[in-house]
Amino acid sequence: MYTQEIWLPTNLTTDKEILYNEFFLLLTEYYENGQVQDGTDNLHFDSNNIRGFPLTIAKGALNKKYNTPLINERIKKIETLANSKLQFKILGELPLNTDKECKCKKTTFYILYTTFTNLGSPITCGTCNLNVPLYKLPLFNQYGYGPILKWESNYQSCDRLNMNCAVGEVWAMKQMWRADSQLSKQGIDICKKLTELTNTPTFYYLFNYRSIRHTKDIKRKCPCCGGEWLLQEKLHNIFDFKCDNCNLISSLSDNSH
Repeated sequence: MYTQEIWLPTNLTTDKEILYNEFFLLLTEYYENGQVQDGTDNLHFDSNNIRGFPLTIAKGALNKKYNTPLINERIKKIETLANSKLQFKILGELPLNTDKECKCKKTTFYILYTTFTNLGSPITCGTCNLNVPLYKLPLFNQYGYGPILKWESNYQSCDRLNMNCAVGEVWAMKQMWRADSQLSKQGIDICKKLTELTNTPTFYYLFNYRSIRHTKDIKRKCPCCGGEWLLQEKLHNIFDFKCDNCNLISSLSDNSH
């Protein structure tokens, strides 16, 4: 993960409120296109410059070849307002960077997977288990990858309720581990569309942290088709179950006994 700087010199006649709003929208559109992971909160004026400091998975994430037409239009509008050109600079790599970019020329499958601490892409490579930047996938809709990011936000909200324990923990856990929950249905639909768009199977991760006997947990069947899905070896030191029929993937419970 890299911290980048996007900045723009402004002139004295520039309406700063209008420019701020347009710059905020630009960072939002970069986010919806998967080019930045966050950054709209780190936006401020410094003397006669406006600066943003988004996080990106890859150094070249802000290359204009990944821009949508909407982003290019926004940049043109901002540069016209400020009568200057946007500047881009890589400030550095985050320490202990675990959100690295997948470099596989061909992946065998993708996984839709996140946690409440995840800053990287919600899509990981099934071959190397590293981040697949959304902007390197076919556009999910004309605006970018909004539905995937909304699912990610919903999932992380449930995971936070689960980790905080005091409010909504049971409901949140059921949303994450039940294949027929609203959250899972949303994610499974996304996986189906990504499978069609990429011609690569995309698996949905089902959370599993229940108080259950290990002998019972290990005998679980796929919750959708009832078929065998226990792997002979743990995949990427995370996943114990994988159903190639239903495109579901899961793990043994860490709370088993």
